[in-house]
Amino acid sequence: MPRARRSRALGLALTLALALSPGCATLPGMLTGAFTGAVDAPMEVYRHHRVLFDRHPIYWPFNVLFFVPLGIAAGPLVGMAKGIALDIQWLLGQRSYPQVFGSYSEESIWRPYTITW
Repeated sequence: MPRARRSRALGLALTLALALSPGCATLPGMLTGAFTGAVDAPMEVYRHHRVLFDRHPIYWPFNVLFFVPLGIAAGPLVGMAKGIALDIQWLLGQRSYPQVFGSYSEESIWRPYTITW
């Protein structure tokens, strides 16, 4: 088996193993990514530019009209990527699943656009 095919097969096997493992964050991240992305994408823009939004509230409609559809469209992919990262951190002993699923902090699966890894 050529090296490229072997690495692709290994990557696919790792992704499937993570997606099918009990208590994993990959599948919920992908399935709820559109809904959580609709909320988290504009809020992440606000978190990074809080002073600007406080001074100019007129930016809110543009933030919502642009980033909510973007969050919905890219949410499943971004949620799956964050879920894979959280599963790997769980395997390494850096995160626990109550921390990932039971909160809305930065490491939560419910905030797909908040990158913490």
